[in-house]
Amino acid sequence: MSIEADLTIRNAQLKNRIFIALVVFSNSVGNLLMGFAMERMPDFSRTPFLSYVLFVCTNIWLLLGVVLMIVYMIAQLSMFSWADLSYVLPVTASTYIFSALLSRFFLHETVSTVRWLGIALISFGVIFVAETPVREEETENVTG
Repeated sequence: MSIEADLTIRNAQLKNRIFIALVVFSNSVGNLLMGFAMERMPDFSRTPFLSYVLFVCTNIWLLLGVVLMIVYMIAQLSMFSWADLSYVLPVTASTYIFSALLSRFFLHETVSTVRWLGIALISFGVIFVAETPVREEETENVTG
């Protein structure tokens, strides 16, 4: 393999890793910020609608969370341009792991053993899929 081809592969791998990290970080932290914000919102059923909308529009934590979710969506859509859907969704599923950890330690949520087991199962799936190429080439069935 030539040095140029090797460099191209390394750049593609680096880009892929950066975007996976960006998707996981922006989704996990964005959800955390929105969860944090919504814990501090007044009860929807007991608040006049326009007052509630004003709370939503002026809640800095919620707005930051929404900005991070926009970053997440753009980064994930970008990944679809060079990687298969069947690769992108599983490898970015590690957001479930980080979201559970963040909500446990920052929102002080109780995460049951069954949920941790489910998260462990997801983790194994992420590891398996991460070891595959980002785009699977179709092979023709040749019979002869």
